[in-house]
Amino acid sequence: MKSIELDVRYYHLTYRAYINEDEFHLNTLHWELPVNQIALILVDVWSDHYAKTHLDRGRDITLNRILPVLEAFRELGAAVIHAPSPSCATKYPQWTQFAGNDEVFGRPSQPRDNWPPPEFRSKTGEYAKWARPKDPKDAFFDSIIENRSIIPEVAPQDGDHVILNGDQLHRLLKHKQILQLFYVGFAANMCVPFRDYGMRAMHDRGYDVTLLRDCTSAIEVAETYPDMLLSKAAVVEIEQTVGYSAASEDLVAACRNAR
Repeated sequence: MKSIELDVRYYHLTYRAYINEDEFHLNTLHWELPVNQIALILVDVWSDHYAKTHLDRGRDITLNRILPVLEAFRELGAAVIHAPSPSCATKYPQWTQFAGNDEVFGRPSQPRDNWPPPEFRSKTGEYAKWARPKDPKDAFFDSIIENRSIIPEVAPQDGDHVILNGDQLHRLLKHKQILQLFYVGFAANMCVPFRDYGMRAMHDRGYDVTLLRDCTSAIEVAETYPDMLLSKAAVVEIEQTVGYSAASEDLVAACRNAR
């Protein structure tokens, strides 16, 4: 079986009493990974987004960074798994692979605890005074959410997989005996780490998770947008708390040099 060799980086948190935070430095590991144990996970690589700057940045990243990785994985015969959110995933026939009853018929709703009170959760009634202001309904916004798909250049092909949720992803990975997950997609501070098929959830299931740090971007805000601070922080947080990061060009080279 072929293997790839790749350097991944992470922050080493030294457990020593009264250490200073400026002593936490990046470390590197050199891995040799069997090709049949790796997978590329593409999270929410959408063709449309309500934030235009994020959409434009994401498309540029997709075409110039994600696409070469995707092509390298396909050429190598490694697993390619699209995770574009449940409503988008069902637009692609591959989603039925490894789908169980929950994915096909929907999960039965679980009874909610009565605390906090339902009115507090919805910020209605006596709790409405604590609600955030709501924008007027925007039909075009709703249309974007309903009609978005995966960017065509990286859309699923024969041999790729499409999943709706973390259970389906775990089922697929278990069947294929995959252990190492490489993540690309958007947004670096939202869906990539926090979906039930995202990096944190899959780390909690026991997988190694590696973010391709130049194949993602956060949704920024006014104060962070000029320097892309949330994008930078999202990468550091992964390296510090749940996994590793690597550069896309290094992974592409590793695929091409597989032995």
